[in-house]
Amino acid sequence: MASLTTINTPHRGCIFAEYLLKKIPAAARQKIADTYNAALKRLGDEAPDFLAAVTDLTASACEARNAATPDAPGVFYQSVMSYCRKAQHGKFPLNMTYPIVKHFDGLNDGLVAVDSAKWGDQFTLLEPRGHRGISHGDVVDLNRENIPGFDVREFYVSLVADLKNRGF
Repeated sequence: MASLTTINTPHRGCIFAEYLLKKIPAAARQKIADTYNAALKRLGDEAPDFLAAVTDLTASACEARNAATPDAPGVFYQSVMSYCRKAQHGKFPLNMTYPIVKHFDGLNDGLVAVDSAKWGDQFTLLEPRGHRGISHGDVVDLNRENIPGFDVREFYVSLVADLKNRGF
């Protein structure tokens, strides 16, 4: 038996990424890429390629990848997604991308749309409690902060416990 769990993953791609790649002038795209690539190098990536990574997440690239790699029989697939209620619930750059993603893709975590993340036999939507949302950065614990009503560490413990109970 095997399982695959994805967290805030754009299985159907990001429409906004495709739009921006087509609309932003090449020089501006390259400047943005150079900035991210420099930061990624400082973090240890020896050969970062920001533009290739973003291109891989476009709706058309994901559609092609999904067609070429169908789900394997006998594998339990599940997906999990969170969302923000407002742009301010994500830290930079998610607070800046949130309204763009919302315009093109709808309800999102600052990077990935809820509809794009739905995949597999089971889909779990992490609902934010109160006024604060759960951003892409929050669900991977990038910011190392506690969120009222959502304990990221406990979420992962519960996720693994559920897989164990299912026999994985």
